[in-house]
Amino acid sequence: MASNSFFLNRAVARNADWQVNYPALAMASTIDAVDERRKQIVVAAADETSLRAVFFSSLGAILDFHATWDELERSGKGWLAFTIRWNRWWLPNVDHVKWLEQHAFAPTDLRFANRDQGVAAGDSASFRRFLDVVELRYRRDPAISSVLFAPNAIAAVETSPINTAMRHS
Repeated sequence: MASNSFFLNRAVARNADWQVNYPALAMASTIDAVDERRKQIVVAAADETSLRAVFFSSLGAILDFHATWDELERSGKGWLAFTIRWNRWWLPNVDHVKWLEQHAFAPTDLRFANRDQGVAAGDSASFRRFLDVVELRYRRDPAISSVLFAPNAIAAVETSPINTAMRHS
């Protein structure tokens, strides 16, 4: 139980600004056609020192978690084992899997954003760019885009960049 409280004490509940910036990710775990069995979506980055993971829950919450591997080791990692097993994980590329495998194990449902640009767990700017890439992938899903966009606007999703100028942290 200590590991669950560690996660809950460290996770930051993101506000409505994040819901507005990542509507497709927020919706992805609630649409059966997109993610069978309605799995939570976890967008994460790992390196030699830490793990950062943003959880998009099926209940609409967005939880942003960051901890060092040493802190995770001391917490018992029970919640980490659970979330690696039962959620859909997105990582920038295969390099990030090796850190998860070294400190826990590879996720059972794993997707890659195929990002060659550096995404550091502790660098918010690069992590948000990575979140943008995953968000765009889900915006292209027909089940999500038909809910988010008017029917004649769906084609515009392919070329429409995410406006980061209006963001709060």
